[in-house]
Amino acid sequence: MTISQSLKFAVDKLTAKKINLPHLEAEILLSEILKKPREFILAHGERALTKPQITDYKLLIKKRLKGMPIAYITGEKEFYGLKFKVNKNVLIPRPETELMVEEALKLTADGTPAAIIDVGTGSGCVIITLAKQIANCEFLATDISAKALAVAGQNAKLHGVAKKIKFLKGDLLEPIAKILDSRFPGEICFAFHGASRGNDK
Repeated sequence: MTISQSLKFAVDKLTAKKINLPHLEAEILLSEILKKPREFILAHGERALTKPQITDYKLLIKKRLKGMPIAYITGEKEFYGLKFKVNKNVLIPRPETELMVEEALKLTADGTPAAIIDVGTGSGCVIITLAKQIANCEFLATDISAKALAVAGQNAKLHGVAKKIKFLKGDLLEPIAKILDSRFPGEICFAFHGASRGNDK
């Protein structure tokens, strides 16, 4: 089976299931199997796949047909131009959440020191994106899920800001209430709400 034939197989299956953008998703999943960009796939339609590649590709298509989001299948999602690791323990970053980043950047544009807090950080996409772009603030993030915090920590390391962000386990602002009272009595504080998918301990 060639790349073109594999894509047609996948597109037919995804279309029958009424999945949006079946061509795009078929290409993304095949890119995941081949570890090649979509441009390569589109330019080499005649290339034959190995039997293991075909088997693995059909497995990914099967997962998608069962309703698993494509970001969970590939293990990553783009947010604000950056790629973040995601899994079942965190919600997938949504495009509209980027508006929160834009607002925070506007509010900190004058250079006023602030404590930026991401409540329910999930994958950490908001706090990490801000930490990469703002120099003079302290960054704190909370989540009730230890597994979500593990994902956020991985993403912070991936983007080189692990030392700038303090991740704390707990419900909402509870883990940092005392910190705020003692260390930021007169400074600006912005709170954002992300999300994890559980309350594991």
